[in-house]
Amino acid sequence: MLDQLIESSSHSVENKRRGGFLLSTFFVICTIFLGGILWSLFAKDLGLNTGNLEMSALIAPLAMIEVQPPPIEKQPKKESQAALNAEVRTKIIQAINESPKETPNTISIQKSDVPPRNPNKLTVLGPDNISPQNSAAYNYKGDVSPDGKSLGDLGGGTPNGTVIKTADTPVPTAPPPFVKKEEVKKPPAIRVSLGVVNGKARSLVTPPYPPSAKAIRAGGVVNVQVTIDEKGNVIAANAVDGHRLLRQAAENAARASKFNPTLLSNEPVNVTGVIVYKFDAQ
Repeated sequence: MLDQLIESSSHSVENKRRGGFLLSTFFVICTIFLGGILWSLFAKDLGLNTGNLEMSALIAPLAMIEVQPPPIEKQPKKESQAALNAEVRTKIIQAINESPKETPNTISIQKSDVPPRNPNKLTVLGPDNISPQNSAAYNYKGDVSPDGKSLGDLGGGTPNGTVIKTADTPVPTAPPPFVKKEEVKKPPAIRVSLGVVNGKARSLVTPPYPPSAKAIRAGGVVNVQVTIDEKGNVIAANAVDGHRLLRQAAENAARASKFNPTLLSNEPVNVTGVIVYKFDAQ
């Protein structure tokens, strides 16, 4: 049985023949596949001259023609046919050196088209703004067109012989020179030193003996420097010597004291002096 399983001959020749057949078949298939791709790319007619790609069917864009705006015709300036002797304004505006009579309704930063009036010349209301060379003085009350004509083609002119409403603002006068008011300086207050003023007191208050000073039996003399005003009131008191526990009581008593006013040339003056307080140890 094993004899039948053992091959006695080699199959190398048959394997080579099968391998060559498979290789040839693979090469033929690849050649056909590549040939189909190349045919689809180069053998098809693209038709550049037909369909939507025809060059003759393309329309070139129209050139933009710049339209020039029509020239603006300058309107000729209307000139009066009348020989005016007054300045005409559509609105009477006072000059910058005149005080305004009315408060403006609106505030604007734009320059007005109406020039201000000349305070030294006659200014009248009219349909246009005209400034003749030979304007009359501000107080002129005669005709504004002495040649017998109206204001011409300005529209709504005033006939000869009728004076148009004039500005009633008088010619401004120069303000008076500014005089600086000199301040009247008060003379410095005179103070007189009187020395010890105990005897000049109208009401000399006696200071109480402080309990803290009583506890240590402190005593002695306390001198208080005082300033007395024109009415005899003590306005300042400062103890300059004495025991520290007695100074505050002495200063309080000095401030409450009253003195007779001191006169210098029949005028009451401030004076300074010293009030002497003596504390007996208790």
